[in-house]
Amino acid sequence: MRRAAALAVLAALAAAPAHAKTVRVFAVGPKFSTSWVDTRQHFHDHIVGLVDRKQRKGAGVQQQADDVASHLLKGEHNLVTFPEDLGLMAIFTGSQGRQARGASDVTTAIVDVLGAYAPQTAYYAAKYPELTQRPLPTRLLAIAATDTFARVAVETYAEIAAKYHVWLEGGIDMAQDWHVVCNSKATMPKLPGGVGCDEENPATVAQLRSPDEPNRTYAYEATTDKASNMALVFDPTGKLVSKQVKTYLTPIELQSQLDLLPGEVFTGLSALKTPVGTLGFVTSKDAWMPDVVERLDEEGVDLLVQPEFFVGDTISTKGPWEPDNIQGAMYSDVLRAPSIESGVLSSLTGNLFDLSADQQQAVAVKPRGTRTPRGYLVGQPAAPGYANVGAYVAKDRPRDPIAARRKRMGQIGEKLVPSSNAPACPTPEARGICRGGQVEDVIHYDVQVDRHPKLHRQRRRKLGRTPFGVDRPLAPAGQAQRHVALAASGPKLVVAAYEQAGKVLVARSPDRGLSWGKPQTLSHGTARWPAVAIGPDNTVWVAWGDGDRVMVARSTDAGTTFSAPVAADESVAKGVQQMYPAIAATGAGKAVVAFVDDRARFTSDDLPQAGIWLVPFDGATPGTATRMDSTAAPNDSAQTLDNSWAPALAADGQNVELTWIDFRNYQWDAFARESADGGATWDPERRVNTTPASDEALEDTPRSTFLDGKPLVAYTDWAKSADSATKASPLYDIDVDGRKVDGTGAAHVDAFAPSIAASGSSAYVAWEDHRHGDGDIYITRVGGRPVRVDDSGNARSNQWRPALAISGSQLVAAWEDERDGPPQIFFARAPVRRIG
Repeated sequence: MRRAAALAVLAALAAAPAHAKTVRVFAVGPKFSTSWVDTRQHFHDHIVGLVDRKQRKGAGVQQQADDVASHLLKGEHNLVTFPEDLGLMAIFTGSQGRQARGASDVTTAIVDVLGAYAPQTAYYAAKYPELTQRPLPTRLLAIAATDTFARVAVETYAEIAAKYHVWLEGGIDMAQDWHVVCNSKATMPKLPGGVGCDEENPATVAQLRSPDEPNRTYAYEATTDKASNMALVFDPTGKLVSKQVKTYLTPIELQSQLDLLPGEVFTGLSALKTPVGTLGFVTSKDAWMPDVVERLDEEGVDLLVQPEFFVGDTISTKGPWEPDNIQGAMYSDVLRAPSIESGVLSSLTGNLFDLSADQQQAVAVKPRGTRTPRGYLVGQPAAPGYANVGAYVAKDRPRDPIAARRKRMGQIGEKLVPSSNAPACPTPEARGICRGGQVEDVIHYDVQVDRHPKLHRQRRRKLGRTPFGVDRPLAPAGQAQRHVALAASGPKLVVAAYEQAGKVLVARSPDRGLSWGKPQTLSHGTARWPAVAIGPDNTVWVAWGDGDRVMVARSTDAGTTFSAPVAADESVAKGVQQMYPAIAATGAGKAVVAFVDDRARFTSDDLPQAGIWLVPFDGATPGTATRMDSTAAPNDSAQTLDNSWAPALAADGQNVELTWIDFRNYQWDAFARESADGGATWDPERRVNTTPASDEALEDTPRSTFLDGKPLVAYTDWAKSADSATKASPLYDIDVDGRKVDGTGAAHVDAFAPSIAASGSSAYVAWEDHRHGDGDIYITRVGGRPVRVDDSGNARSNQWRPALAISGSQLVAAWEDERDGPPQIFFARAPVRRIG
């Protein structure tokens, strides 16, 4: 034991230092009150006062709140984040929001605002008559309030970014595009961010500007009928440089209420390269969506921003426990996504008429060994990676039992909400155990971005007792390697495919994974998500995403040489995007390829829909693609959100199993379909996970194998239920056909990305496991005891996303591993008989 610990320390000391930049991230969490949205100036002063305590006089800022200005680093090393919907609150400002500010519920407030914006509504109804045909006029209202949103919120964001020379993100709900109309370009005032006049039209200015500013010589005009929840990004000059559109909407944002437009599934969100990191934005629900996080990880995001207004889900004595739900978003994303080094959660709190939010601010970093900071949201056990967590209205008692802590904190939380019988707080800005006493807070933490560790190969020694041999890198390189896939055939052949710097590389082992030949490159430039399969004739098939197409190459000499790649579906129209392929060999010279494809369109809004498509190959020629996920009517809440993701294929002779995840039920369920004739015909789909109807399903990465001729599916399972009012949730688990197999019981830890393989009468599952904080690779025989695969010990490193193959008597595992610096593909072997 002492020797193993010493080796782990030596390994950590031997690692070359990472080249990185320090960035200070701020989570600014205002507490909403109608008291500071009475005028544009008061809105502005309150937000500026939160940023700078020297500007707080008369701004109604909570006195206990920290600020941004007194903690700034020099230079372009600061990122300030504000919550979602903060800009939406601008609609309650001024005379047009006066009646709404006195409403008792959100519905009444919206009706009141609709009447107040009648002139602007009439203008845009004529400009965009299709908006008048929608079931509710709320999208029209969001367009009508463009001038208010831009004047009150966007200008405030831009001013703060420029004045304090920071990168800034601010949430807002408004038209996706707008421009400035003015009386005269010659007399146009200078606006924050260098915005100028685009069109001279005094009549339009008079019709669109606020009645409270009759002398204002400019107004903002919407140039689209699309209104969305967005994260706006400003550079240190105040210039608006990016609009990140929220993809997955919450119930209040759907057509039956606010009627916002979701972002396009593959283009609404993207990585944003800046001096403060490669940023990814997951507004609220997007942070729980596996397709969103996977795509941002693939684009190299290293700092994840989650703007949040967690309305309607507050700390209570009844489950699910709100902080456990929150932990399944940004924090868990930092753990499971290799590229994401840190994340920041900025939350709006307070009572919005009859709605309420009390979520804490948080910053998380990727855990690495014993030096990782630990923290917790209220009522939780400490978790590695929580670097800074904002205050709650009362201090938690971390030494008390979880049940006692949650009961006590839940009783306090229930006194804050609008329906509480507790006395109202003495002032709008008060913090305490009273109605409306939520916390207003600002926190910060220094994180590392642009990490570029150098490759530093360490001495290989087996640590501890494990059936696996010494871990070794497959083909060391100075660049990051990702997404390994394995396939085996016959007594000895194993093939691995993986990504490296936009290329797909393939390596073969002729001796059951004991040694590997030099990898060969199949694709250059934009290759992602490789998949590999081997047929009964030792034909090796490799598929990958390349730009907006899925490509396939094959080898008829057991992986020695490969044909030129061909498009999996050449008939698809230009502009359609395809990605995330899976492949299975179904016979001699035959294969099927499944992939995500957005050629289908939603009907209620003309947006692309991500579906699962499959195409057969006979030799090197693809057949006709067929849609495999259901096209039946989805849940009402999923009408413009019914996307599918994460396809996988497994084959056993002519038996083929296709699995994927689907959002048709307004949750991520795992589905499967089976074919008994090599993919020519398919059985109806079946839901794989057994999540109770009362609980939300957030499944991911379903992967299957055949055991005794029957399919067996492993998947990542989100375990959230009402039981969490008295005990900590188990978070993400690994399930096989509804049975938890990761061996952590009800422990409050995460596990992701299973891979499954079968031999004889047993099936084996490997996964990424965070029971020690940083990621490790574990494996179990289904029904047996989990054992650790990687031998990195307590070194400050993570391992991710394993792949499994069984060759003869050997089980071969491969995964992404950062112990040598940049993530490399590592592998290890063990006799099948010694597992579990």
